Amino acid sequence: MNDYNKELQKLSIGMPIFNGELFIHQAIKSILAQTFTNFELIISDNASTDSTREICEKFAKQDNRIRYFRQESNIGIHKNFNFVLKQAKNEYFAWAAVDDHLDNDYMEKNIKVLESDKNIVSSVGKIIPIGTESLDIDSQLIETTQYPKFIKNYIKKNRHKKITDAIPISGSDDQKIRMLLKNTKSLGRFYGVHRTEQLKQCIVDTPFINVEVAIFLNLILLGDFHEEVSTKLYEFDEGISSRGIINMARYSGHNWFGLLFPFYPYTNWCIKNLGFRTYLKNIDIFFRLNLGGQVALMIDLIMILKKKI
Repeated sequence: MNDYNKELQKLSIGMPIFNGELFIHQAIKSILAQTFTNFELIISDNASTDSTREICEKFAKQDNRIRYFRQESNIGIHKNFNFVLKQAKNEYFAWAAVDDHLDNDYMEKNIKVLESDKNIVSSVGKIIPIGTESLDIDSQLIETTQYPKFIKNYIKKNRHKKITDAIPISGSDDQKIRMLLKNTKSLGRFYGVHRTEQLKQCIVDTPFINVEVAIFLNLILLGDFHEEVSTKLYEFDEGISSRGIINMARYSGHNWFGLLFPFYPYTNWCIKNLGFRTYLKNIDIFFRLNLGGQVALMIDLIMILKKKI
């Protein structure tokens, strides 16, 4: 058992999981090996059907910093992410993906950033994309869309940019909003270290594609974002968001209109929550985003037709 004092806890780490048996050993070991040791690891198993439960329970018996929850039925990805945040009681919070791993000093260095500047509400390390070849996993076991090679390479290139654009953001509210909107591909920022109280104020209850960007649009109005390039997060680049825009829309609970116009729910959220003036000031960004969504939809539809033929 790990001997530590709960009174000294400063960090809660939330790991939502569904059928993570291929990745979970490395992900949990990466967290338990952190040089910052006064944390709790909150695992929420979303009714997995593989050996995830047995693996998690074994780790929990070995280290009393781990709190393991199992959902009775699958509550969806978005609600599972929100669940682990709601369980957090400490000053700082970090989501951890089951298919990622970290440098040993990742938490320590990002917490030092937050403690050194109260204006910073979120700090993330340098993000390095990794594939199955880096994890010693058979790629045939990973669910993904089988695009033609030239399309797959294009998507992978853009996904790498989507993962790694976690730039520092500061300035006026208008400046910060535009900088974040221009870098809506920065999904890796989700796995930084954040101030728990502020992050809880920013949660969006209704899921949609880009809901993580909506959460951080709320958060950027409460403070600045930092990128701590001296420590790294190794992010798996073949997860759910690599499975096509239609699958992403389904995972996000879109209705038929949201399937036809994948980024409409996100655009509508921005208009309602940021204001129509902000939408007009950034209409060029929303135009490109929605156009890209239609192109991605067309590619998916062609792939579906090709498969049926």
